Amino acid sequence: MACWSCGAELPGGERCASCQSLQPAPPGEDLFAALGLPRRFALAPAELERRFHERARAVHPDRFTRAPARERRIALERSARLNEAHRQLAAPRRRAAYLVALLGGPGPEAAPLEPAFLAEQLDLRERLAAAVAEGDAAEAGQVAQGLAARLDAIEARLSELLAPEAPAPAALAAAARLLGEARVVERALAAARGDAAP
Repeated sequence: MACWSCGAELPGGERCASCQSLQPAPPGEDLFAALGLPRRFALAPAELERRFHERARAVHPDRFTRAPARERRIALERSARLNEAHRQLAAPRRRAAYLVALLGGPGPEAAPLEPAFLAEQLDLRERLAAAVAEGDAAEAGQVAQGLAARLDAIEARLSELLAPEAPAPAALAAAARLLGEARVVERALAAARGDAAP
């Protein structure tokens, strides 16, 4: 690949070694690579934040106001890509969903939820509706606590399933199913906390 500005060969990196022009992101770069992070579920939040802020400063469009139009556009594109990477990877369940998709795992629609899980969620919804109807804040709080604990358990299991560098297809399928469960639990938790109607 050659530098768009001076034509020099690019060994990699954000800038051309010869003319220091900001370069476009490499084709096919994933969000982990955009932040210079390994492609894995277990990421230290402090390291993710450090990498994001370090890279965001380097390509911030304000630093390129006097640069050629193409370099300004590249800075905008890189900055937007970093913001997207941060948004997706900072939240563990979004990171898991992205990783499952990146590794070729099934999408949420291909990972049906277990009938036992759905029955349990229906039970919780009924308990919550009854608690709200009776004005029983303690019961609604108890339901919310149980749902929050369920989300924690899902995240812990995702961490186990996605720990290997190359998770097996069965692990990716199980992770996709758990992500579907997490969405259902999150909606129920929002309702239990009063963020939405039960």
